[in-house]
Amino acid sequence: YQRRVHGDFIDGIIARGLAYQGKRGVYFDTQAYVAAGHHYPKVKEGGGDITAEEIAEGEGALSGSDEGRKSPKDFALWKASKPGEPSWPSKWGPGRPGWHIECSVMASAVLGSNIDIHGGGWDLKFPHHDNELAQSEAFHDCHQWINYFFHAGHLHIKGLKMSKSLKNFITIRQALQQHTPRQLRIMFLLQPWDRDMNYSDQSADDAKSKENLFKNFFNAAKILLRDNWASRAQVWEEPETNLQNLIYQRQAKVHTSLLDNFNTPEAMMALCDLVSDCNKYRNLPNRQPSAMLVRKVASYVTRILRVFGVIEGDDQIGFSSASSNQSSSESSIAPIMDTFIQFRETVRTGARQNESAGYYLSACDGVRDGSLIELGIRVEDSNTGATWRLDDPAVLKRELEEKKAKQYETRKRKITNKIQEIEKELVKLQQGNIPVEEYFKVGANAGKYSEYDDQFIPTKLANGEALSKGGRKNCEKEMEKHRKLRTEVISKGDLVNLLEKYNLEKEALVQELTSIP
Repeated sequence: YQRRVHGDFIDGIIARGLAYQGKRGVYFDTQAYVAAGHHYPKVKEGGGDITAEEIAEGEGALSGSDEGRKSPKDFALWKASKPGEPSWPSKWGPGRPGWHIECSVMASAVLGSNIDIHGGGWDLKFPHHDNELAQSEAFHDCHQWINYFFHAGHLHIKGLKMSKSLKNFITIRQALQQHTPRQLRIMFLLQPWDRDMNYSDQSADDAKSKENLFKNFFNAAKILLRDNWASRAQVWEEPETNLQNLIYQRQAKVHTSLLDNFNTPEAMMALCDLVSDCNKYRNLPNRQPSAMLVRKVASYVTRILRVFGVIEGDDQIGFSSASSNQSSSESSIAPIMDTFIQFRETVRTGARQNESAGYYLSACDGVRDGSLIELGIRVEDSNTGATWRLDDPAVLKRELEEKKAKQYETRKRKITNKIQEIEKELVKLQQGNIPVEEYFKVGANAGKYSEYDDQFIPTKLANGEALSKGGRKNCEKEMEKHRKLRTEVISKGDLVNLLEKYNLEKEALVQELTSIP
């Protein structure tokens, strides 16, 4: 079927006099196409003449010099296969479809003689999209097969175009091991769709920051709406009027940004500004925020993020969760009750054994960072109490791992610093343990001098040469420094026990350091 459809499409172009059979296949006649009143190339940046380099990059790199083409610009609709190459039978002999023809055939079979929007990478403008457009308009005998082309920028990894040759290639699976699908979507929404997109630690951190901004806002809104807010008076004063005006401004900014070439970075910033506006309003001192106004902001932000594909599901506010549709059946509440029973037993055991407050605080942290994470429940502590919300267990586990990794690094750094302090102290003690009369005879000074005065200051070098005035002055300063160190060390008491104590402490710290993951 596919061979027949390809053949019919090529036959249609030949019938219009816009293609011909050459030595190595069937070629599109670009000169005849232009003579028939068409433009070529249309999509190529700047239009105009096609350079030899561009031809070589496109069709020329795949073709030989003896193919009998009328013009170097002509491109293959059907290529004769060489020995050993894949081939299919056709009226022009064994071969395969040209690079561009398959797209034209499939798109025309489904969408017909006019397509509203066609997308692709900007590097496909020429030759692929230009040739696809030319052969399709030749077949359909029209002058506008595509109304709009959307050409997206390349993906760059840490500032460099992603390519296997640069060994900076990353698959979607690898990206999803480091970031959630939501974080990746936000990262790309924060960059113009028609320019190069950068995948880097900085862009990923920016996406995570924006995600946390939305998460924390949705959480605060849900907590506010969780209470019986409808029974309270909803005041409307100057702060409410100000926020309402800001809502209108931010909504207008989102709308105009999307009208401006789908400017999602500007739209996302307007959403972030709206969330910040609402957070400032919520945190005004000595007043209760309007739940209706906060819900209005949260619902709007949710709706736009759902349009952007950042939010899935039908939740009116916030990111959807796997547990949002759970019923109150035994199977759904069993994991939660199991967690509660286990925590209850821990508390009861501690009470029987008269455990300290630290035992109970550790138990609270354990259930927060253990069972509740498995259930997809985020617990957040604050000065005013704890709050909870549903979240993705995978996200919670990743955040906990990152938190532990930072704690491990901090712990390692503190232990390493302590070891270095002990090593400095050991060197100091060992240096101060040298008697004054032996100081210029051992260690770094060994073998330097041959005679000394009654203050143990060197008077002659090892070769018998008298020590210069400058040399003696330096030795006197060094001896004075050592005398002070010697006095300090002696004042600390039993040096042998002190050295043993420091060495044991250092050994324990080294063992502790190696035990940290």
